[in-house]
Amino acid sequence: MMKVPYDHRLQPIDEQLAKLIAKRWKLSRGANAYPTRELMERWCELYDISIDVLAPVFASMCNPRRPMRHPVSPQHLQGVIPVMKRVSVDGVTYQISRVEQYDEASLVHVDVFTGEDAETEELDVQLMLVVEPFTDRQVQLHRGHMGGNQASMAYVVTPKLPDDLTSATFRLEPYPFPHRRRPPERVLDQPVAFE
Repeated sequence: MMKVPYDHRLQPIDEQLAKLIAKRWKLSRGANAYPTRELMERWCELYDISIDVLAPVFASMCNPRRPMRHPVSPQHLQGVIPVMKRVSVDGVTYQISRVEQYDEASLVHVDVFTGEDAETEELDVQLMLVVEPFTDRQVQLHRGHMGGNQASMAYVVTPKLPDDLTSATFRLEPYPFPHRRRPPERVLDQPVAFE
C-alpha cells in the first residue's frame, strides 16, 4: 500500500484540532459526551460537512479514559442472570432480557422494537450500553441484528460484571457506529429442500 505524503499546509489546522480535542477531553472527564442529533445536523449545515465525516470524530471521543481493548469472544458460559427491564420512549420499546456470564466477560442482551409495521419503519440503532456503577469496564457491541421494526444487540462487558446486579442500572447512550459499506444484495428466492 502506498503512503500518501502529509500535506504540511494542514499542520496549523491539525494542531488546532489536537489542542481542542485535548481541551474537550479534560472538560468531559471521560464521560460519554456525544452531541445531540439536532446539534450535529446544525453543525453539518453550518460548516457544510457530511454527518458521515463528523459523527465518527465525536464517537471516537466517547469514554477517552478507557483504553481500547481487543475484541473479546466470550467462552465457557458460567450462568445466566435474568434482568427483564423494559422501557418505552417515543413509541420504541427497549428491553434488556438477560446477562450471560462467561469466564472473562459478560454479554448483555438488548432488544429494541416498535409497534409500527415492519414494512414502513426500518430501525438503525446507534446506541452504546452503559452499566452503572461499573463504568470502569470496557463495553463493546459484540453482535447485532436489525431488520424492519426490530433489532437485537449483544454488548460484551469486560471484565465481567458481578453476579449480583441489584445495584446496577443500565442505560443506552448515543454512539454512532461507523457505517460499513453494504455488500451487493443477493436475492435468495429459489425453493430449498432438505433431504
